[in-house]
Amino acid sequence: MSSPLSQPRWGGVLQVEPTDHCNLACRMCAPHHEGWATVHGVPKGFLDPELWAVALDGMVADDLRFDHVIFQWLGDPSLHPRLHELVGLAARRLAGRVGYLRIDTNGVLLDEGRMDALLDAILVPDAPPLLLVLTLDAHSPEAYLRVKGRDHLLRVRRHVRHLVRRRRARGARVNLQLQFVVQEGNCDEVRPFFDYWSDLLRCQGDPARWHDELMFKRLSVGGGGPGQAEADARYERALRAADLPVSAPGGPVVGTWERRPWQVDDGHPEAARGACPGLWLTPVIRHDGELIMCCADLGSETALGSLREASFSALWEGAAATARRLAHLDGRFEGACAGCGGINWYELRPGMVEAARDRGRALGLLPGLSGRDDDEHA
Repeated sequence: MSSPLSQPRWGGVLQVEPTDHCNLACRMCAPHHEGWATVHGVPKGFLDPELWAVALDGMVADDLRFDHVIFQWLGDPSLHPRLHELVGLAARRLAGRVGYLRIDTNGVLLDEGRMDALLDAILVPDAPPLLLVLTLDAHSPEAYLRVKGRDHLLRVRRHVRHLVRRRRARGARVNLQLQFVVQEGNCDEVRPFFDYWSDLLRCQGDPARWHDELMFKRLSVGGGGPGQAEADARYERALRAADLPVSAPGGPVVGTWERRPWQVDDGHPEAARGACPGLWLTPVIRHDGELIMCCADLGSETALGSLREASFSALWEGAAATARRLAHLDGRFEGACAGCGGINWYELRPGMVEAARDRGRALGLLPGLSGRDDDEHA
């Protein structure tokens, strides 16, 4: 009998990076705002669909399941010319294994033809629904230019309007989340943003068929570093001033980010930091096929190895991943984890802790039984 897996079969969010190139220069995103030549310490690039297909085959063979799959990390997925193929592969091969697929994008390049291609990709039997998250962050073109560094708001609005019409015409299971990250430069536009998009989605959406949402998020600053407390205070002031309803009758749901982004930040320096749930729940496949343990590790210090050479399970349940989880459980935060406040978006449950300890014993990293011959992932 094999040891329990650290990655719960019923949870976790797999993040897949189609590319780390971006066509905006958002103030909140240092790599692209400052024009870094490399984001992760490796050359920028694009995910090979054939490599993604191999990775998917391995996940299916190992019967892995995730709450959802996000296509995005440190770039905009719409820059990948074969994004619809990446999504289509997941729609076909992960049917019944994920709750939904998700694309986080600025939407600048998702014109009518590419929106239609995405709809085609998910209109296959038993495909999970698609959540399209559009990061807009402004109501006026002036504010959009301030916070995102380019003047594309009116183009993106046109693309969204096309999508809501086409999903109705084709009966596509595509839900929308329109995001507004509150920050300096846009904090006086929360209510106008809500009014504009709630009116549009009330007219062209349908709560009985789609779950559309307007999400107002806190700005996450440097893993809970200097400036996080100020960003949190700005967020709270802006939402009080906007006086948003819980939902727009007949329109989208309103989401707000009540939980602080990080376990520890500069406004809560004495807060207790526990083992970071990211090491269990937020694996990332980098654009070159490298498996990373946490979406907050931009420098890829928690890299486990390439999916070109090993399966997801072999890497995710291997000695390096298990040792890092055990270090966190022991209160030791090293390398990339030392300068991070620990993500506060997910919950580390007792069963996941025990699974990590069992895996540590199976690999000989903890006292007790080890080297079990029937461990399928050893």
